[in-house]
Amino acid sequence: MRHVPFLLAIVVPVALASCVAPAPAPADLDGLARFAFARWLPEGEDQSVSDAELADALGKIHDVLGGDTLAEPQRGTLGNITQAELDAVGLSDRDPNKPQGIFMANVVHCSLDQIDALTLEPDQLSLYPDAYAAYSREMIEGTPESHPRWLTTYTSAEHALMANQLTATVQSGLRRVPDLGPEASPAGRGLVFRVYLPEPAVFETEGAEFTDDYQVETLTERAPGELVHFYAIWRYMRYGVLADSYDALMIDQTIQALIDWDAKTDELCAQ
Repeated sequence: MRHVPFLLAIVVPVALASCVAPAPAPADLDGLARFAFARWLPEGEDQSVSDAELADALGKIHDVLGGDTLAEPQRGTLGNITQAELDAVGLSDRDPNKPQGIFMANVVHCSLDQIDALTLEPDQLSLYPDAYAAYSREMIEGTPESHPRWLTTYTSAEHALMANQLTATVQSGLRRVPDLGPEASPAGRGLVFRVYLPEPAVFETEGAEFTDDYQVETLTERAPGELVHFYAIWRYMRYGVLADSYDALMIDQTIQALIDWDAKTDELCAQ
């Protein structure tokens, strides 16, 4: 976890940050996904502000998804990201209208601590051997324990229909959101992951492109060993003349890869 391959700001001075009040999270799924991505950890801001915002967002995501009764995976498309999300990761020159938004919601049979440990395992290839042809990770030094970050370089696994493998480097991060009490944290503590692609991927042969990839995941516990998992992606990939990210087939295959990833995670947590 927390990067599933393709198939499958203005700095606020610290002295002023403590005066910034947490902004309420939106009420709709599109807005909540963008909010969680942009507010993952605003640069130079007091962390307690975004802790409160993300706790609010986690509770609202749980409610919008019907997390207490979620039984089967939910899937669908999302609206475009906006300039605010691009600014949040220093990619202000990108076109927010280019990537296609999709989402998946599911129940994962793990604890938050298990997901935390699986995510921070550097040898992801041993955990998810079918996901990658190659995988390496470099932790970014100086990031606090509450939100470790790392760079991942991976080569996609070869598929029968898509043999033109790609190599990409993404920046990933894990944000541990504390339980701030029943009123501020209606869903309890949670995890928020953010992934983005700073530079386009490189394919083995010409005729394909993978230029945009922005991901955010949230996990909260609805019962012991049952997590509500929300996964949003905004992505643009063109695979020659076969398909691009707007095609229904690629959307369906990408979401199915997320569901399959959760199934594999269930197996790992059960071991």
